[in-house]
Amino acid sequence: LQVHEMTDKNEFLNSLDIINSLNKASKERTMLLQKLIDNKINIPWNKWDNDDENVIDSQSKSSKSLDTPGLQEAFQIVSQGTWKVIYAPHMTTIAGLFGGSFDVQYTLNSNGTMESHARYHFPIVGKGFLSVSGTYSSVDANVSRVDFDKAWVKAISNNDYSNEEATSTGKDNQPYMSLDEVPNGFLKDFINALGNTFFIEQFSVFPVSYLDDDLIVFVFPLLGTRICAMKIHSTEKKNI
Repeated sequence: LQVHEMTDKNEFLNSLDIINSLNKASKERTMLLQKLIDNKINIPWNKWDNDDENVIDSQSKSSKSLDTPGLQEAFQIVSQGTWKVIYAPHMTTIAGLFGGSFDVQYTLNSNGTMESHARYHFPIVGKGFLSVSGTYSSVDANVSRVDFDKAWVKAISNNDYSNEEATSTGKDNQPYMSLDEVPNGFLKDFINALGNTFFIEQFSVFPVSYLDDDLIVFVFPLLGTRICAMKIHSTEKKNI
C-alpha cells in the first residue's frame, strides 16, 4: 500500500501491509498511530462538511478528526457502513500465540443497530465465524458504547467444500448474517445464551481517540489497547 499525500493518517496507512484486513503489530505502526492521534485537528461536527471552514495549512501533516466523536450528532455523520479492523495489537498477539488468525468487521446501520463478524482460523478450534449483534449509542462527547444481545457461530469444516467450490461460490467466506439465519436447535440457543453471559456492561464503553470519514481509532477498555478500523463499504454495500 502506498498513499502519496503524506499526512499523519496516510503515513500510518502506508506502514500497513493491507488496508482491508488485520495487520501485525509493530513498534513503528503503534508509534505512527499515536502520532496521528496526538497531531489531529479537531473539527466540530456541525462544520464537518464545510470545506471553507475546514481548510488545513498545506504544509501541515495533521489529519482532521471529529471534535466530539462520542456524540451521536457527530458519529452519525460518518458511522454508517461496514468497517474492517486493520490494526489491533492485542488481537494479533493472541492469534500469534496460538498459531491462528482473526479477521474482524462490523456493520453500523442507520437505525442504531449493528452486527459484528469475526472470522477465526486456529489449529485446534478450526475455522469459522463468531458473530454478535446489538446496538450502538453515545455515552458522552468522547465515549461510545455498544450493547450486544445476540451471539452465534458458523463453524466451517475443511471437508464442507472443495477449494475450487469455496472460491467460486464464496460459501466459505460468508457468516450467517443474523441469528435468524442460523439453523434452529440446541446449539443455536446454547451459544446465544453463552454469548450473553460475556456481554459485560463495564467493557461495553469505548473511548474514541480519532474519527473521520473512513477511519476510527478507539480504546479496548478490557486491555487498554487501541483498535483501528477502516470503512470499506458504505451503507448501500454492507455485504462482505
